[in-house]
Amino acid sequence: MLQVEEAQALVMAQVSAGALEAVPLADALGRVLRESIVAEHDAPAADNSAMDGYAVRAEDLAVAPVTLDVIADIPAGHPTDRTLRPGTAMRIMTGAFVPAGADTVVQVELTDGRMDRVTIERALPRGTNIRKRGEDMRAGQVVLRAGMRIGPAQIAVLAGAGKRNVSVGRRPVVAILSTGDELIEAGSPPAPGKIVNTNGPQLAALVREAGGIPRPLGIVPDAREATIAAFESALESDLVISSGGVSVGAYDFVKEALEALGAETLFWRVAMKPGKPVVLSRRDERLIFGLPGNPVSCFVSFHLFVAPALRKAMGQESDWFPPTVRARVTSPLRAAGDRRLYARAHIAARDGELLATPLTSQSSGALTSMTGANALIVVTEDVAAGAAVTVVLLGAIGG
Repeated sequence: MLQVEEAQALVMAQVSAGALEAVPLADALGRVLRESIVAEHDAPAADNSAMDGYAVRAEDLAVAPVTLDVIADIPAGHPTDRTLRPGTAMRIMTGAFVPAGADTVVQVELTDGRMDRVTIERALPRGTNIRKRGEDMRAGQVVLRAGMRIGPAQIAVLAGAGKRNVSVGRRPVVAILSTGDELIEAGSPPAPGKIVNTNGPQLAALVREAGGIPRPLGIVPDAREATIAAFESALESDLVISSGGVSVGAYDFVKEALEALGAETLFWRVAMKPGKPVVLSRRDERLIFGLPGNPVSCFVSFHLFVAPALRKAMGQESDWFPPTVRARVTSPLRAAGDRRLYARAHIAARDGELLATPLTSQSSGALTSMTGANALIVVTEDVAAGAAVTVVLLGAIGG
């Protein structure tokens, strides 16, 4: 069996960034930037006020408190062509351009707030409350680099840099197969020996969350020819994920079907629990992930192997794998022999430290055990309560 890191390295060595496309700024959230962004203009375009208050000359405040004549009013978006004279002030709003002659803005809280003659209570250093021209962006400056995921903050920078359209990685289309005669689709009438196909909807949601486009192909019966036909259709997509049929049972046909289609198996079985029977195959430029049929095994395997591959395929250049932190575990955990255990847990911040609480059920078939899990505790040896452990984050840390 491969160790997890060995398997991850093999996966990532097979993945390269795919095609790119241009999308409107409004559609860029969550995509991967495939061009470096250069600011077209200085931002701010001129010195402007960081406060509502009064534009003044710092030297006029040397004898504060001082009273100055207010000779103009400057709303944001309406610059004045008047020059501030010694011994005077101009009322100014946040974001308004600072007038010529002024070098300081006094916030209104330090004044009596009058509009004709204002009394300023104390002196301020020159430059106080002024945002200088270009202090955020300079024309020609690279403000975002290719390969990063676009979040709300990056959207703001793209807008500030004057981008109406942006070059991003194309979202991979991911075929999803669920194998097994025992499966029925959600909403079907119950039948003896049958279970609901939960992996199909789960994988579609995970693919969408990772940035891909899911292409669910339904349930594949436990028959060699049917499995071959299903994978042949799936290989029209950019990437293929199947669940189930990858172990050593008499009706597990996934590996056999892939071999029949000329796919090369790169690995099968990883030293982890849950999720040992994970298959990575390749045919031409297509990667195929065969994930275990147990829902939790499928869930954990996706986060460790498939999601990183999708991120790299979209052009993301770093942070492919889920982040890890150190935390204190709240109850003891037993190791899983020669396999690394990934125990579902809820991690939260308490009194200045991170605490990881293992969920009561660690069964690989327990669907409800995933709903409270925002982390996986990495267990390689028995762990006592209160010990520091490595935790893989699957979501936001709880409060």
